[in-house]
Amino acid sequence: MGNATSDYYELISKELEHQQPLLLELSHKLHANPEIRFQEHQAAAWLSDTLEQQGFVVERGVGSLATAFKATVKGKGNGPNIAFLCEYDALEGLGHACGHNLIATMGLGAGLALKPLMTELPGNLFVIGTPGEEGGGGKVILLENGIFEGIDTALMIHPSYNNGAGGPALARVAWEVRYSGKPAHAAAAPHLGINALDAIRLAFNGMDALRQQVKPDVRMHAIITEGGDAPNIIPHNAALKIYIRSAAKAYLHDSVLPRMRGVFEGAALMTGTEVSIKEIAKPYDDMVQHTGLNERFDYHAQRLGRPLGAKDSEGSGSTDMGNVSHVMPSLHAYLAIDDEAKPHTHEFAQAARGTRGDQCILDGATILASIGLDVLLNPSIVETKA
Repeated sequence: MGNATSDYYELISKELEHQQPLLLELSHKLHANPEIRFQEHQAAAWLSDTLEQQGFVVERGVGSLATAFKATVKGKGNGPNIAFLCEYDALEGLGHACGHNLIATMGLGAGLALKPLMTELPGNLFVIGTPGEEGGGGKVILLENGIFEGIDTALMIHPSYNNGAGGPALARVAWEVRYSGKPAHAAAAPHLGINALDAIRLAFNGMDALRQQVKPDVRMHAIITEGGDAPNIIPHNAALKIYIRSAAKAYLHDSVLPRMRGVFEGAALMTGTEVSIKEIAKPYDDMVQHTGLNERFDYHAQRLGRPLGAKDSEGSGSTDMGNVSHVMPSLHAYLAIDDEAKPHTHEFAQAARGTRGDQCILDGATILASIGLDVLLNPSIVETKA
């Protein structure tokens, strides 16, 4: 990249210095007012209002999702269409323990930083609000409804305990499994009942046995959501919810899920119950890595003095950004806000409101805007996948 590009980087940094109070205030406000999947009405309004006030053309409630939005600024002539993605949903009981208040303001900040340069740059700039990442599959729904149509690259950064690009993500399905039996008096006539809770217990035993026979990256974790009404009534209805994950989408769907289905159907056969298996969220795909975008992230992170950590050998979580990465060149990188705290903990929620969380917003927005600039000036970065 030449001197002109370096000048653009400097302008991005200056714009973010100007926008810093706004971004930090918004991040803190999101953190103090957590909203779970598809209920992020305040968050979506705050982000959309800010973008409109800063000169973006904003469409609200896009892709059939009331809390999604798409903001646009046109550039100078034809060129790549780049999108910064914002997540802003929180977790039940934990608030912003995944740091989505930071993801939202990093994406927003990147858009605000790059917007003043668009009068000189080819292509178009988008900031897309993607609700319901925590289990709802908002990006999958937006993909299905054409909101990403025409986008050439999608960019986002997630807070973490490490700095780096190229982290894997596990493909994931979410099921509700329900067993139906027959009630009876548990003391006077238990032999007349058909125990649905017994089926749940056997299903958990079957899952535990299956763990030995699948690849090490497979994860299966469930909760019992219904287990009976009273101790003296044979439970005639019982249910569980389960997430099943694997590092490879094909292995998950072709190998793991048929065996999981066999576990649940086998528990029904052993207990004489009826079983129903229902998908309760959009399946998440594994992450397709884009070498060109990952290299640009590494360059800009180091330019800001962020040391790159060792990449994990296995994915630990899942994201609907994986689905986006199967459709277009994508970046889902990580910036550290704590050296030890892991997402989905009280400690991580505290870090997302701390000093390092605030710095993550500024660094992340700088990196995202700089990568967006790189792509606008050199589309070949995203023309091929390595």
